[in-house]
Parts: sequence; structure tokens; C-alpha cells
Amino acid sequence: MARQREFDADVVLDALRNVFWEHGYEGTSYADIMAATGLKKGSLYAAFGDKRALYHKAIARYDDQIVSAGVKMLRNETLSPRRRIENLMNGPVETAGTREGRLGCLLCNAATDQASLDPATENAVTQSMARMREAISFAIKDAEKADHILAAYFGARVLVKAGMQKEMLKTIRDQTLAIL
Repeated sequence: MARQREFDADVVLDALRNVFWEHGYEGTSYADIMAATGLKKGSLYAAFGDKRALYHKAIARYDDQIVSAGVKMLRNETLSPRRRIENLMNGPVETAGTREGRLGCLLCNAATDQASLDPATENAVTQSMARMREAISFAIKDAEKADHILAAYFGARVLVKAGMQKEMLKTIRDQTLAIL
């Protein structure tokens, strides 16, 4: 008879998301993963797979929580299209200069860190970004402008990680809103 799991999978998935978000794939060791999750290597392998599988679970968790929240907001028809895009673009502005902002966006991090090396990571990133693009397009009813807004948003996230000042991010936000 198999042993019953003695951990909360949601807590472990959140810990995986956070450790990969902070350190990236290459910068995260199994010791980091074990410390973050409180699980031993064998338990992690049995429940979730190898390090690459753990990384994919972390990206999926980010998509399920962070990206889904953005998609939900962008599809909220009680807000004007302009307000939805303003809310989206305020995210990078609000995190500028914070620890959270310096972690960057896990999708952006994965796109630049692992997507070119691992087809499964590339697929996960492109699917999440496609969801965001579709939600932006839904919000403004303009696919061409949605591409511009998507690029501005993810570019702003990267700039926050690089330490860009809040004033420049406000300018990017305002220029993005001006296309609506």
C-alpha cells in the first residue's frame, strides 16, 4: 500500500513558484528547493518529478495565479477598456523599486532564461503570454493595439527588474494609454 502524502501540494507549489521566481532555473539548487518546500529530494521526485518538471510546475502555478488574475481583470466588463489597460500598466509602476519588482515577471524570466533551451518552457511561456494578449484584445477590441500593449507591459516588467525608475515607467504607461 502506497504511503499517503504528508504535505499540502498547494503550499509546495507556491514554494516552488517562489524559489524559481527568485533564483531562476539555473540559480536554483536542489538544496534551495528542499529548503523552500520542506521536502526531501525523494519526496519531490515522487510527487512532482525532476528539477525541470518542478520548474514547469512553478511556471504553471504562476500562470494559474498571477496571469489568471490579470486575465480576469482584463475581462472585467464593469471596467472601461481604458481602466483595464491602466490597471494592467499600473502593475509595473507600483512594483518599481520594490523587492517584488526586482524579482521581475516569472514569464519574462523564463522567456529569457530557459525558453530558447527547452521547448516545454517555451510552450508554457508562449501560451501564458497568448492568454494575456487575448485578454488585452478582448478588453480593447483591437488585436493590433493589443500586440503593442502586450509588448509595453512585458517590457515594463523587465525594466522594473532592471531597476528602472518609477517616472520612466509612468511615462511608458501614459504613452501606452495614449494609443487607446
